[in-house]
Amino acid sequence: MHRELTYQIPFERLRKLSRAASRKAYPKLWWLTWLWLALVLAAVFAIAFFADALDDRFNTVGIPFGLTLLFVVVVVVSLGVAYLLRRLRMAEVKGRATFNGTITMKQDEGGLRFITEEIEHYLKWRGLSQMLLDRDGVIVSHGNLFFLIPDRAFAGPEDRLAFIREVYDRLGERARSISEKHVAAVLTQAARLPASC
Repeated sequence: MHRELTYQIPFERLRKLSRAASRKAYPKLWWLTWLWLALVLAAVFAIAFFADALDDRFNTVGIPFGLTLLFVVVVVVSLGVAYLLRRLRMAEVKGRATFNGTITMKQDEGGLRFITEEIEHYLKWRGLSQMLLDRDGVIVSHGNLFFLIPDRAFAGPEDRLAFIREVYDRLGERARSISEKHVAAVLTQAARLPASC
């Protein structure tokens, strides 16, 4: 079956889609997050509302800074729950896709293609919005979609340098201005290398 659809989606709709899709795709996590927020707010309001009574009770028991201690406990527990919710979110995301698969990156006249067994992304040159260098690789992006090409994937430093130069040369004006501060040192080094050889 072959189908071709052409359409546009405004940014506002994409923003709403992100929230709606997240809520529908991960309902358990969504409800747990709202429950956590409600409990934290309830605890803070209870501490504030009953501050005098709680302070008297703590002083009676012999805990001079009991109210502060109770607030610190609520903060620590809420941070612990936030950490657990984040771990749960990561576990659910990892359960839905393979993240340890082999990625093939192909560069052609039209752009960069990232291929795995399950999915394929094609970034046209004009669609690249930024290029960054990280401690272990080169990152290209389209908006908030980032792709890392590890340094170990290149045949050597010269191959990596050639890739950076080729991609940077094909970036649009805005993407170049955003990327320049991240790759300027490497490009300067690349410009000096042929002269010294």
